[in-house]
Amino acid sequence: MKEKKVLLIDTSTKNCSVAIANGEIVLFQQLSADGFNHAAILPALVKENLIKINLELNQIDAIAISIGPGSYTGLRVGLSFAKALCTALKIPLITVSTLEMMASAMVQNFKSENAVYIPLLDARRMEVYAAAYNNDLEIVEEPKAMIVDAKSWNELIDLNYKIIFGGPGIAKTKTVLNHPKIFFLEEDICEAKYLNDLAVKKYNKQQFADLAYSEPFYLKQFNERV
Repeated sequence: MKEKKVLLIDTSTKNCSVAIANGEIVLFQQLSADGFNHAAILPALVKENLIKINLELNQIDAIAISIGPGSYTGLRVGLSFAKALCTALKIPLITVSTLEMMASAMVQNFKSENAVYIPLLDARRMEVYAAAYNNDLEIVEEPKAMIVDAKSWNELIDLNYKIIFGGPGIAKTKTVLNHPKIFFLEEDICEAKYLNDLAVKKYNKQQFADLAYSEPFYLKQFNERV
């Protein structure tokens, strides 16, 4: 994806982050952790990113966004904003699973042999959103909403995998999971910059989302707005 400039957006958690990449290089990122105030924060972050690298909005070639699961309201705000910009600028939209984005961050920063990477998002109450990926970001376990207990992921441990957890949902797992092959990453992996590797691959394959029909991937129905 030579010389293609992509606006990267993540609004799936309480963080709201925006980055701009040129091909495989992320040029700049800004992140706000000001709660779920994405509707007010997102336009300002986009403007600040463009100013920082002296770029005009009409020079953006595509927009990539994390599609979920995650915050019900955050996902709606981010996708609506991205679709509106893509429509106005006549550029393609790239959607990426939030869990896959997180797994990509884990592999980039904490790659380990014979490991399975399990990104976790808080799904309210006692649930988490989870999936499992290998070092090539191939799905080992499909995304799902689940309640974690002491037996969760035992089958992966029995297969002698090193299990690496990351993301804002790990607080719910630390109290019930304890095994020498389980590791927890405290670093923030919900950031727009981690969309870029996946966005590059999708752009090169021309795997663009349908602007008219793209919807957030909620994974489960919410009984209350988040």
